[in-house]
Amino acid sequence: MPTLLVLRKSICCFRFPKRIVLFFILLVNFLAVFGQQDIEEKLNQNFNEAKSDSERIVKLGKLSQYYYANKNFVKGDSLIEKQIMLAEATLKQHLVLLAYFFNVGYLSPGASTKDRSKNTIVYIKRALEYAKANDLTDYVALAYSNLATINNSDGRLDEAFKNANLAFSTALNTDNDSVKVICAVQLGNTYQLRSDILMAFKTFINAQNIAIHHNKEKLLPLVYHAMANLYKKLGKEETAKKYIHLSLAIDKKENNITGQINDNIFLAKLNNYVAGREYLQEAVMLADSLHDVPLKIEAEKILFFHMLLQEKPAYMQAYLEGNPELKNVFINTGPDYINWMLAEIHLYGGQPDSALFYFKKAETSFNTGYDLSAKKNFFGEYAYCYQLMKNTPSAITYYQKSFELSKAASDLRSLKTNANELKTLYQQQGDFKEAFSYSLLYDHYKDSVDLLGRERDLALLEIENVTKQQQREAELAKEKELRRYNLQYMLITIVVATVFVLMIMIGMFKISAGIIRLMGFLSLIFFFEFVILILDNGIHHLTHGEPWKVWLIKIAIISFLLPVHHFLEHKLIHYLLSRHLITVRSRLSFSKLFPGKKKFLPKQNTAEETSGGEEII
Repeated sequence: MPTLLVLRKSICCFRFPKRIVLFFILLVNFLAVFGQQDIEEKLNQNFNEAKSDSERIVKLGKLSQYYYANKNFVKGDSLIEKQIMLAEATLKQHLVLLAYFFNVGYLSPGASTKDRSKNTIVYIKRALEYAKANDLTDYVALAYSNLATINNSDGRLDEAFKNANLAFSTALNTDNDSVKVICAVQLGNTYQLRSDILMAFKTFINAQNIAIHHNKEKLLPLVYHAMANLYKKLGKEETAKKYIHLSLAIDKKENNITGQINDNIFLAKLNNYVAGREYLQEAVMLADSLHDVPLKIEAEKILFFHMLLQEKPAYMQAYLEGNPELKNVFINTGPDYINWMLAEIHLYGGQPDSALFYFKKAETSFNTGYDLSAKKNFFGEYAYCYQLMKNTPSAITYYQKSFELSKAASDLRSLKTNANELKTLYQQQGDFKEAFSYSLLYDHYKDSVDLLGRERDLALLEIENVTKQQQREAELAKEKELRRYNLQYMLITIVVATVFVLMIMIGMFKISAGIIRLMGFLSLIFFFEFVILILDNGIHHLTHGEPWKVWLIKIAIISFLLPVHHFLEHKLIHYLLSRHLITVRSRLSFSKLFPGKKKFLPKQNTAEETSGGEEII
């Protein structure tokens, strides 16, 4: 059974007269088209009004991004070339880097068509050559990392692994910790696609440690998304959700709206139809607030697939017509891609005869213009359509096609599904020889999938062991740190106490009044700073480290301590210089404590003599 097939749930809705529904759809369609044209005109106007080269380069980037989002790659590519030429003409490196490394062609993760992936690789290699020529090591690392991303999307895992390792090893030779985190995450993603789950996990942990150690909290969402993907692959959706919620908390704290959009999109993928729709609606709203067309379209696309499995064809067609931006994306994704989407609408809406019409229209294009993944999914759905229509020979033909494409893509789960469907269809035809053949293949691929499941469970166990070990190491490190801090507190306490004892015993020495005042001042400084030090942990815990809260609380504390300090300083110094204490000191002099050494000591003045204004004690 195809991947997309699930039990369809009917959603109740109010019934309106057809004319009202039609009017509403046309109105929404008109407003959406108008809004789209308005965005395009505004972006063009912003570019025309730009007054500096840097502003023009940025505006060209925004405009090309808009056309890429709508899959108008011809216009988008022409604007990218214009952007690069303008940047190079300025001879300013930061603008050239902006044009090479932040243009939408370079950043594009690839598409379902081969041509788009090739085009992205061209942009990345141009950026890589520029970085190498100018000895920009961190940008060289980023270019290799992006190449690995494209290699992964194209299924070239060996090449991806080579480029990911090059990226990370190059990043280690830089002082840029952000680049190290990005490249570590990319290497982890590559390990994951190679089914080396444990190494992927360890690499993600390494990226997390780099980010935390160097106070790069803003980069943690990147790590958490990678961890979530890993746990999603392992079938641990709840753990995946936990990581995305951690990411969302950081993005909200940093007011990173783009990050929040991506968080909501990911959460939608991890939840059911109802909850997923809420997350996607939140993502669309946030994207609208930023006027971020690409992310808005991405959210609407996922929302479309959510609804595809739940809503009736009439509703889905109306939704598609009411969202021309999304429709335009499907049209421009590749030849006849929109017809595939229309086929899916009718297929999962219980209208296989209508779906067949659109499948036939799209067949030729999918035979030639798309990658393995898109092809195997298309022909698997095509076969299922024939199966629903009880056209067994045609269903067999297209399941066989999907089977061969799945074999080329090394997709064990698709191979298992296709083999099972072919076994059933041949049995229905009475061809028991072929049925037995595919039965054996089904058992083989089922065993392979089960083995993957056992390997997955083993990987989870290993991950848990690594996690527990890291927790133990973290606890030991924390305990060691706590012992070190306690020792320091103890030493500080001893120092402060010693200072005060020395103040009491100061009369045993011949010391000027000025030094007494200085020591009295310093002793109280030591004491009050020690008090603030003890309070510091409590302050940070209370305020969660928010600077403005810490600032206000410390102002309040200092406002209280400062007059207390002045008062105690006055009292202490007055006490130390008082006549009574001087008398006590004279009684505790060295000459009385050590009579044998009397000849080495200077003659002591009486209390009456010193009280007459003599400064020496």
